[in-house]
Amino acid sequence: GTSDPYVKFKLNGKTLYKSKVVYKNLNPVWDETVVLPVQTLDQKLWIKVYDRDLTSSDFMGSAFVALTELELNRTTEQVLKLEDPNSLEDDMGVILLNLSLAVKQGEFKRNSSFMRSMRLSESLRKNQLWNGLVTITLLEGKNMPGGGLAEIFILLKLGDQRYKSKTLCKSTNPQWREQFDFHYFSDRKDMLDIEVWRKDNKKHAELLGT
Repeated sequence: GTSDPYVKFKLNGKTLYKSKVVYKNLNPVWDETVVLPVQTLDQKLWIKVYDRDLTSSDFMGSAFVALTELELNRTTEQVLKLEDPNSLEDDMGVILLNLSLAVKQGEFKRNSSFMRSMRLSESLRKNQLWNGLVTITLLEGKNMPGGGLAEIFILLKLGDQRYKSKTLCKSTNPQWREQFDFHYFSDRKDMLDIEVWRKDNKKHAELLGT
């Protein structure tokens, strides 16, 4: 017969992403990209396939990926054999994924990296696929005003993505040497904003320039 398959991605029992349904197809092509936020690697990413039905969805098998087996910054193709212990079928088919693991660098002011990843997956879901990465390396500052007395940090903003450098010890020539990756959307005209901030004490920060 035929089926209307869709896929759920689960971590710790929570569904983090649900794909679109491909109707009347036993060889579905989804071609969807999603960024899933991961706190630790000692867990399994479960991929569960369902057949969409008007009243309920039928389970069509599952597979998992151990996150510790993924390589950092390298995309690998995974062919996962679907299994269902309750099925009489010998062959449940396979699912193909391209997976890569990346470290999120830099802090994210007023918002956690988790929320940023979720927002990114939201935008991916709306098919605003980013088509590039902008990597920015923040090296050093020179002749910072009041840098000898106050701590200096940098805020980098591109669209709704923002990074904050680590705050530095009191220095007029601070050296950060930090790298930040921004997602680039060619259909947007976002400017990269660079703000220099001075932190006099825990509560007070002053914008020195942009």
